[in-house]
Amino acid sequence: MRARACGGRTLRYGAAVSLHLSLEIWAFGCATFMAGKLGTVATAAHSVVMTVASVTFMIPLGISAAAVTRVGNLIGARRHDDAQRASWVAMGMGAGVMACCGLTIFILRDSLPWIFTGNQEVVRACALILPIAAAFQIFDGMQVVGSGILRGMGRTLPAAGLNLVGYWMLALPLAFWMAFKREMGLPGIWWGLAIALAIVALGMMAIVHFSGPGKDRRRVLDEFNTGA
Repeated sequence: MRARACGGRTLRYGAAVSLHLSLEIWAFGCATFMAGKLGTVATAAHSVVMTVASVTFMIPLGISAAAVTRVGNLIGARRHDDAQRASWVAMGMGAGVMACCGLTIFILRDSLPWIFTGNQEVVRACALILPIAAAFQIFDGMQVVGSGILRGMGRTLPAAGLNLVGYWMLALPLAFWMAFKREMGLPGIWWGLAIALAIVALGMMAIVHFSGPGKDRRRVLDEFNTGA
């Protein structure tokens, strides 16, 4: 019975993590599909900028993995204030490193595309959306670190809920409207992605601030132990 209960908790925990990641991956896949509707140049530019953003994303992803372990260990040790402090340190590290990445992308917006292509049309299209990618770097870092903090707390479902609302209910419909109805094209899609990341990042911050590991110790420990 004990093993069955443990397996059930693990399944609930992992299913929410899987849903969270899938919603984000599918959202960016949907954005790529929309870019494909704009033609070959837009598709190529979208792929180039997505590659740049994916490379920088690897840094806060590592910080997020560290936050899972650090926050979880501190909660298990009943050091809730330290867990709250570690959460903010991790969030600050994610935002800080991505601020540097964003500044670099913005400064090199006319040079970076040449690493991937010699097509001048694609390079010009990349230069239009790289500043948008630069603008959402901080939010991208905060949201992925925030998801790691919530996993360390055992609160995996709220992160999936934020992705559902941020990407699928708000940002993607807005991106479609801006790209095709307002005829903004590729920048409209990327502004939609930027809005999604901002919504999710601010939601993560709100959860950590109002119900983080140092706020309601008994509830957080119960959720950590049950994987809710």
